[in-house]
Amino acid sequence: MTPSNTETITWKLVSTSSQANIDSETFKKKMLLDQDPRWLITFVTSEDKQLARFILEQSGAIIASATFFVHPSALRIAISDWTLFSIPVKRYTLFAEIWFDPTIAADKSLYLLALFAQLRKELSINEVIFLQAVVNDSALSNVLAQKSSLSTNYHVLNYGEPYNHRYIDFGGDYNHYLSQLSSSTRSDLKRTQKRFVSAVNGQYKTICYQSPEEVGTFLDAAMAVSALTYQYQLLGAGLRDRNILENRLLTTAKLGWFHSYVLFVDQKPVAFQVGHLYQECYYAQEIGYDPDWAKLQVGIFLHTEIISNLLATPDLVKRFDFGNDDNTHKQRLSNAQTTEKYVYLIPRHWRNNLFVFTMKITNRLSTSVGHLLNKYGLRKRVRQLLWKLGVMK
Repeated sequence: MTPSNTETITWKLVSTSSQANIDSETFKKKMLLDQDPRWLITFVTSEDKQLARFILEQSGAIIASATFFVHPSALRIAISDWTLFSIPVKRYTLFAEIWFDPTIAADKSLYLLALFAQLRKELSINEVIFLQAVVNDSALSNVLAQKSSLSTNYHVLNYGEPYNHRYIDFGGDYNHYLSQLSSSTRSDLKRTQKRFVSAVNGQYKTICYQSPEEVGTFLDAAMAVSALTYQYQLLGAGLRDRNILENRLLTTAKLGWFHSYVLFVDQKPVAFQVGHLYQECYYAQEIGYDPDWAKLQVGIFLHTEIISNLLATPDLVKRFDFGNDDNTHKQRLSNAQTTEKYVYLIPRHWRNNLFVFTMKITNRLSTSVGHLLNKYGLRKRVRQLLWKLGVMK
């Protein structure tokens, strides 16, 4: 039944402080990894982080679910990667679009408006909502674009530019996948494979780690490689906190999702891929490689190894998800995409009004500067400089 107005819709906030608090029946239905609280709970690693899960029920069954990761953050006024000013906030992050039972055919806009109206009553001026993957032309995207109670309660602020979220949709074996790529990409992949195998005299192996007992061994190899990367040494990224990573991956391994790879040459790890296989989709997450092997394109070689391994059991995987944001590598290797964007919902208040006005101006300037840096290949150098100066964290 379609609701007549938002006042007749009540989302229920349920406790989600541990795996034991999460019902399992709902998650037998089709959803994304980032919609599943059993995955999101692994990011709750300290007392200042938590999940806020809202559910919508009909006739005793859950028909919609929105799980926010609540954590300390900041609103930044920045030009490209240079932060000029920031204010601390508590951020309600939604990593994926709100999950609705696939059988619901009704217009979802009233359900969405009711959720955000309910949230607004609970948020202080120092708390904001961050929507990390708003898909173009989705119900959520359409609601955000409308003049409604949403825009009355919040500043709807696009953060950055829309990006292409890229995938591989599998419809056959590895050769079928290759046939969907451009001829130049196919040639490059074959050339990369041939060069790598020749350079190492065939002395390599790619290992897939899946069980809880293999998590520690995987981290030994992957973290050793990650520590050598540009992301780790200059950007503070990469695989860093062993305890957090081990607890997260042990949890997902016990659920049967953990599916990560390491490429070895002469028993030395040279590249890794953290990933999870969940409901017929492989989610490629953290990736890294030893920069000494960059000329042999070990990252791309590992990609071909992973795809080949996944397609050895085609009934288990129908899609490969490259994750948020975009780059040339993903563009060349994918065969499907959605256009997505990041959006802030910031409660209206005189202080927030002033800050948002300033953010909009600097965001436009930042976009222009970013285009120039990318055009002349300077973004990486500028990021390195800002990191060394302590301007970028």
